[in-house]
Amino acid sequence: MTAPGAPAADGLVEAGLTEGASRTHPGQGTTNRRFFFENAMLEFLWVHDRDEAESEAMRPTHLLERWTRRDGDASPFGLCFRPADTAVETPPFPAWDYEPPYLPADRDIQVGDNAGVVSEPFLFYLSWGCSPSDPPEHDAGLTALTSVTLHTPTADTPSDALSAVSRLVDIEPAETHRMTLVFDDGGRGETLDIRPDAPLVMRY
Repeated sequence: MTAPGAPAADGLVEAGLTEGASRTHPGQGTTNRRFFFENAMLEFLWVHDRDEAESEAMRPTHLLERWTRRDGDASPFGLCFRPADTAVETPPFPAWDYEPPYLPADRDIQVGDNAGVVSEPFLFYLSWGCSPSDPPEHDAGLTALTSVTLHTPTADTPSDALSAVSRLVDIEPAETHRMTLVFDDGGRGETLDIRPDAPLVMRY
C-alpha cells in the first residue's frame, strides 16, 4: 500500500528497474504500478476511488482500512501466492473466496481469513496464477526473487493464517513494519533501500 501515484516506485526506476504496465481495478477502487521478474511481481497499490473501496462488497477485504492506516498500525503489505507446477491448487492458509468485479466470472481470489487483522499482511492466493510471461530485463540486473523477509511487530503473536506461511516467508520481529526482498541470492552485493518513501529494502 502506497501513496496515490506510488512515488515510492520512482526509486526503483531510478535504480535501473524496468516498470511494467499499471492496472486499474474497476469496482475495487484501486490502481497499481508494477515491476515484473522471472518468478514474481512487485506491486505498489493505492486507493483511487474511496466509494468503490468502501462498498459493501469490498468491506470484507478491509483494503480501504489497510490503505488509510498504512503509515500507522496497519501492515502496508500484501503477500500473494500461486501454485507450484506440481502443487495442488489450494492456498497454504485458511481462506475465503473473493470475487473481484474486475476479473472474469470463472476466476476468484482466495483471501486469508486474517484479512480483518490489519496489523498483519493481506494474504491471498491465485489458483490460476503463473510466472510472469516475458519479464523485462532490468538494467540493475535483477532476475528472480529468492527470499522474502517480513519484519513485523506481530511476529510473536501471528494468526493461524500468517503462521501457515512461515515456511514460505521468513517472519522476524521488529518495532515497525518492513520487508526485505532478496533477488538472485544477493549475488551482486547491492542494496536498494527506498525508505522512508516505502518500508522496503531490496538486496541483489
